[in-house]
Amino acid sequence: MANRHSVRVSGWSNSRTVIEQDGKVMLEIALTHNHCSTCASRVRHVTEALSRRNVQYTWAYPPDSSGSFIAVAAPGDGLSVEKYLSGLLDLNIYR
Repeated sequence: MANRHSVRVSGWSNSRTVIEQDGKVMLEIALTHNHCSTCASRVRHVTEALSRRNVQYTWAYPPDSSGSFIAVAAPGDGLSVEKYLSGLLDLNIYR
């Protein structure tokens, strides 16, 4: 079963959903419609951050959400999801 919770990202207006499931952690980046310039910039930022770190990722589109999520391997034991994602994505993510 999936574990869902909301997080805040510094500089982003709205809270985002995090989903932990099947050894993956997913973070909502944008809505799944034609991206406005703000969403397009966020998509570009996270994909560039992950590419610089050679992190494997996929885009996920959960059926019960209107969001586009980035999906990466879950963090190791003892590391919070927020701290892990903050480091991978060059963002300040917190509950």
